[in-house]
Amino acid sequence: MTDIPESIETPPVEQKTINGKKNKANAPKKRAGANAANGAAKATKAVIAKQTFSQKLGSDLADGLLKDSRSLEESMNLVDRVTFVKASTAKEETPTTTIVTATAIQEQAEIVISGEILNPEAAVDVLRPKNPRNIFDLDDFAALSALEELIGKYGRVSHMGILDKSYTFFITEDRKAALYYKVKDKIAIVGGDPLCDPTLFPQILSEFEKWRKKQSLGIAFLAAGQTFVEYARKENWTTMCFATERVLNPMTNPVLQGTAGKSIVRTTKNLLDAKKEGITLEVYTPRLGKNPRLQQQLVDVYEEWREHRNGLKDRNQAYITVYDPFALPELMTYIYTKDRTGTPNGFAALRILGANKGYHLDPYIATPGAPKGITDLLLYGAMALLNTAKISYLSLGYEPLDDLGEITGIPNVVAKMSRKVHKRIFQGLHVAGKKGYHDKFRPDETQQSNLYLVFPPGIPSLRHMTAIVHVANIKIHKVIFKKPPTAAVENEKEEGNESVSDQGQSSAATSTERL
Repeated sequence: MTDIPESIETPPVEQKTINGKKNKANAPKKRAGANAANGAAKATKAVIAKQTFSQKLGSDLADGLLKDSRSLEESMNLVDRVTFVKASTAKEETPTTTIVTATAIQEQAEIVISGEILNPEAAVDVLRPKNPRNIFDLDDFAALSALEELIGKYGRVSHMGILDKSYTFFITEDRKAALYYKVKDKIAIVGGDPLCDPTLFPQILSEFEKWRKKQSLGIAFLAAGQTFVEYARKENWTTMCFATERVLNPMTNPVLQGTAGKSIVRTTKNLLDAKKEGITLEVYTPRLGKNPRLQQQLVDVYEEWREHRNGLKDRNQAYITVYDPFALPELMTYIYTKDRTGTPNGFAALRILGANKGYHLDPYIATPGAPKGITDLLLYGAMALLNTAKISYLSLGYEPLDDLGEITGIPNVVAKMSRKVHKRIFQGLHVAGKKGYHDKFRPDETQQSNLYLVFPPGIPSLRHMTAIVHVANIKIHKVIFKKPPTAAVENEKEEGNESVSDQGQSSAATSTERL
């Protein structure tokens, strides 16, 4: 029997119909089409196979946001970003871009008591208003809309307190500038830079001063950035560098690229392996439709984590915010983990930082009983998602300095005394483990920036200093007059701190709501 070469196919049986000749003529075209389809399928599989673990994870999370068909290249909303990136990749063209500022008025009533914005005549040193208003007019809603737009455009890491109901907002009459503050010891502690263009700093400070004088309030700034500090120094205000902002670059991060942090990647894969821990990682953004049940579950995770943390009696807890995770949903994206039963056991909140064209990750936490590595998984997943969205700025928040940095505006003798007090407080708070945790993920040193305390001209009064300490929930008598731990004891505690940080038990590693 004669062998038939593989390259020659047996001709089809000719049908005795009028179309017989046509069928024979079309056969080669059909085979060519089939071969092309097979080639395309193989090419697609090859592309998928070439995806790294982080790329696949980021793409899967991004797919969870692909519902809005608009392509918004300049928008910082992750729904818009991943839609734009994926649509551009598929079509190999750049669609027309549009910038949209969304407003969720119905969500804002509990964030800002508008009477305190438009008619702030009753500032009191309390956690939150005792008698929230339940009557609003159109002017109130207009102020809320303007406020949200300012936060979305000028927000920085130091504005994390916008999610804490114990803070109050002040907005200028023309609604072009705003700031938020908390009153302690008759001092209005302003969080970060004013929310406006730097050219409007004089205007908002002038209007805020008129209001402060009626209330007999002083002023200080906590975690001001370089832009406002430059203005303050020209006005001869006192500045003290007390912390740095650590930032990850999801586009170049070595852990995400697989050249560092092997243990982090290994733990992440094991958690997501259905045959091992069986954890699932999902993304939620209220912009695509609110899920009240899920939101309550994530709030429960946060409250369980806080309750456990506050129960650690061997550590002094310092924090500047107690979050309402869903206070400003239009600015937020949430990544969360679920166990095999489908119950959330950890989550990370991503808040838009308009001033940096990036995001702030805080909190990223896990329930006490969650498997080890959940916070690492959340952080890794956040980087993967932002990498897919082509965003290069992911802030990890404050990292306190063990010694004050540059100090300007006060005599050297006062500066030396301030350094000693700060160092003693730092030792009493045991926050050194925070730097070690951040270092594991290889922050981008080129994007790191300093954060400052800013006081009016002259030597800050004792009232100014104690107000700053009280805003951070630091109890002076516990950290100043308590004997500092020995180096051996401190090292032992920090090692233990790092080992349990994945269960949300760390005093410093999983949430920058603390200093």
